[in-house]
Amino acid sequence: MSRFSGRNWLQDRPLALQLFILLFIGTVVIGTAAMLYLMFAVFSAASMSAQQWIKCGFFYAMAITADLFVSKIISARISEPFEKLAQSMGRIKNKNWKDKICQVNRKDEIGQIINTLSVIQMNVTEINEDEEFFYQSVSHGLKTPIMVIQNCCTAYQDGIYGSEAIDIIMNESAVLEDGIKKLLYVSSFDHMLGRQSDFVSVDVSELCLECVKRFGVNDKGAAVVCSVPSGSFVSGNKAALETLFGNIIENAIRYVRTTVRISMREDTSSYTVIFENDGDPIPAQTMDILFDKFYKGPMGSFGLGLYIARKIAIFHGGDIWAQNVENGVQFLVELKKAPQAS
Repeated sequence: MSRFSGRNWLQDRPLALQLFILLFIGTVVIGTAAMLYLMFAVFSAASMSAQQWIKCGFFYAMAITADLFVSKIISARISEPFEKLAQSMGRIKNKNWKDKICQVNRKDEIGQIINTLSVIQMNVTEINEDEEFFYQSVSHGLKTPIMVIQNCCTAYQDGIYGSEAIDIIMNESAVLEDGIKKLLYVSSFDHMLGRQSDFVSVDVSELCLECVKRFGVNDKGAAVVCSVPSGSFVSGNKAALETLFGNIIENAIRYVRTTVRISMREDTSSYTVIFENDGDPIPAQTMDILFDKFYKGPMGSFGLGLYIARKIAIFHGGDIWAQNVENGVQFLVELKKAPQAS
């Protein structure tokens, strides 16, 4: 038999039993050694009477009995949270996310482990819910243009549609392509933005004028007017900032009546670019979820444009928000000035 067989047997038993055996044996050995020391080194065991020996034996039996109960209580006290934690982790292993690991009030290492695992479980639960919502939204968002394209092809084959089918297919293909690009952008977001050490000085007026060129001709016939002065530099990733501004204007054009206006105000350390359109006001209950992933307004497609815009703004150390104003809606983007412009 291996000299480690006893240790292995003990490790395979429940933690409460392990602690009980170790505590009990350890305290019995220490107590026995202490009693023998007192009997033979302090007191003269040879001169002890039979009645004294009986009293010592009775006292020793009482100490062993008390040690038995104390070891049981201590082992149960220490092992109880670990047993509950093991049960909770077993449920998590089986993907049962409904029964949560409850946090405890203990401040020791055991409490820190349990509370940390509880936070990890909540984070994993949020990730799983987000992934489930992601797949549902993606499947729905991609399915709609694909279905329209398939229906147009079938109608064209049956002679119901003529050349107008080509226009519909092209439009839906563009929607599909735009959605796929945004999904890819989100999935590789951090990689595409790069590191902050790659930031360069970017002229805000150039970004805005580029947006005017891109969106000045649109299917709504809306005008895109820019009044941002030149020489307003921010520090950032130029491609990402172009995506940020483009997504906001693209969203504004969906709801505009006649004009989208781009202006800017300057603070001590930042610029705030203002995108205003003369569309209907945003409902108050929508303001809190406007920049959430996959939130789609009445005319939205995939619900990723404003989400991406917010991620880019925050990555650049700025902020983005929306507000209703008289006769329209404003989206405001705050970005830090480039160091040389401060």
